[in-house]
Amino acid sequence: MTDTALTTGNPTNRRGGSVGVKRGLLLAATLASLAGMVDAIGYLHLGGLFVSFMSGNSTQLGAVLGQARFADGGVIAELVALFVLGAEAGQIVAALTGYRHMTWVLIGVTSMLTVAAVSAAAPEPMVLAMGALNASMHRAGSLPVSLTFVTGVLVRFGQGLGDFLTRRSAGWGWLAQASPWVGLMSGAIVGAAVYGLIGDATIWIAVAFSGVLAAVSAAISQPD
Repeated sequence: MTDTALTTGNPTNRRGGSVGVKRGLLLAATLASLAGMVDAIGYLHLGGLFVSFMSGNSTQLGAVLGQARFADGGVIAELVALFVLGAEAGQIVAALTGYRHMTWVLIGVTSMLTVAAVSAAAPEPMVLAMGALNASMHRAGSLPVSLTFVTGVLVRFGQGLGDFLTRRSAGWGWLAQASPWVGLMSGAIVGAAVYGLIGDATIWIAVAFSGVLAAVSAAISQPD
């Protein structure tokens, strides 16, 4: 990945937007911070399960099934299924709403998080919200982005570092690829810290944050 690609990106996307790589990565980091906050709240509420990180849940599902703990497996399998359902719903909303897809997806996410908040941090609507959140943004200019999981982000960051060290690319543009990870970590830290103070009521902060993001997204160019 060259510096030019990171600074210019793709000036337009297929829905007519004009979100470049740098601006797109900043937006992705902000959305990832919402995911990190909600995931930290869900993790603490559920005592070690995730509402957005399905790779971790899938590993735990395999482990408990391997130990014949089928009741625990049912709980985890439900979370995975709800996440897939949320991702499906978010993608349908994005397809039906066209250029303003991010705004409408975030309105849906905010609505589901509100249901979770009024239900004493019920995990089911949180999982649905996190699945749907992934449909709000797929690319930052020409770069693919991940919002609720960051393994791919870290792989691309490591590959960019490798290219830099072997002089296959110049400059420091590859550092920007870590921004979604920084965003997710920041949100998780804030969510966990506040959860330690006010418990399940922390989800209301995520509701407010998601609502603000929905409002802001209505005033900006929509990314792909």
